[in-house]
Amino acid sequence: MTPGTGLDGLNRVMIQNIAGSLESLRPIDGQPSRIGLAEWSRHEVTLATTNSVYGEHNPFKDPKVEQAFWEFESHIVMILINVLPTLTSRSSCRAREVVGGAFRKYFERKHHENGFMLVRNRYNTGKKYKISIVDIAQHEIGDAIAPLINTAPATFWVLFYIYSHPEVLEKCRQEAGHIMRVSIEEGHHKRTLDITGIKQNCPTLTSTYQEVLRQRTLAAEIRQVMQDTMLDNTYLLKKGGTIIMPSAVVHTDPAVWGPDALDFNHKRFAVKAGSSSTLSLTPQQKGVKRPNPKAFRVFGGGTTLCPGRHFATTEILAMVLMFIMRYDLTPVEGRWVAPLTGKTNNAAMLMEPDTDVQVDVTPRQGFEEGRWEFSLAAGSETVFELASEDV
Repeated sequence: MTPGTGLDGLNRVMIQNIAGSLESLRPIDGQPSRIGLAEWSRHEVTLATTNSVYGEHNPFKDPKVEQAFWEFESHIVMILINVLPTLTSRSSCRAREVVGGAFRKYFERKHHENGFMLVRNRYNTGKKYKISIVDIAQHEIGDAIAPLINTAPATFWVLFYIYSHPEVLEKCRQEAGHIMRVSIEEGHHKRTLDITGIKQNCPTLTSTYQEVLRQRTLAAEIRQVMQDTMLDNTYLLKKGGTIIMPSAVVHTDPAVWGPDALDFNHKRFAVKAGSSSTLSLTPQQKGVKRPNPKAFRVFGGGTTLCPGRHFATTEILAMVLMFIMRYDLTPVEGRWVAPLTGKTNNAAMLMEPDTDVQVDVTPRQGFEEGRWEFSLAAGSETVFELASEDV
């Protein structure tokens, strides 16, 4: 799923959904809209993503299916352990039946023929090897996990960090102004955000996004030792052994990231290795250690490199971009307090908030009226460097 014509079609459906979901936050009768930021992010990411992938007859449009999917996801570890799951994880098993049944109807009615080519190819491959529709539907539940389980919390954390750091919010808005086109239609403003210009024009937003992922990722890469290997003349890795490399260890190593490895630095990724760009770094920040692209392991690498990283990144940045340009957020508690993450699902690659953050949503002053939309240049092939393989 590399940037280009094929991915553009998926992105266009997704950004249309995002624009519509953000329009629904417009306050009624002048009263702020109150939302749980994590719950809102999860719901909107779910619909924007699955509408893009499954098309007009997306099973997740049914609230019962959406709710069942997240119930299944929250207890998936018990099913993976597979010790009498119908007894130890009854709610998750029942939820899986609901989602599986919805997918079965989706495939039986041939709705996949109007879905994204990846869905069509998965179905056709299954039929080629005489796999039943029931099993294809059950397998699709697992395929739906990949684009949803990490994108939803990532959206929440990027919004949380930007709004809880006013200086970052202001800088992101200034840069976003470079990719916003304003016109007048029928006496009303129409504001268009060009998402193909994010990489070149919004370094603070993209750097903040990567820094949030660096701090909030729980992924671990697993490799098998193919032959006896001595590391640093000290550690012998025996053939046939298994190596587990938690990304959190790599992402917080001062030897890799510098003495501020544990701090949130929204400019960290704005200074690329081998680049002369420094944004507006202070003298103190100019001495900051530049990140090695090989040390950023959020999306894995090698044969396990996440194939959907560009779609997920476009979705998250598009949602955050329009959100910060349209609305102000005020925490109901009066201050921004980062929720704990101790209850994060063990199958997740990104920390999930234990509790939600209630916020009031109000339109930005001077941006209250008019229509908002996205634009996406045809055949966009700009590659966002998310892994060393993208460099």
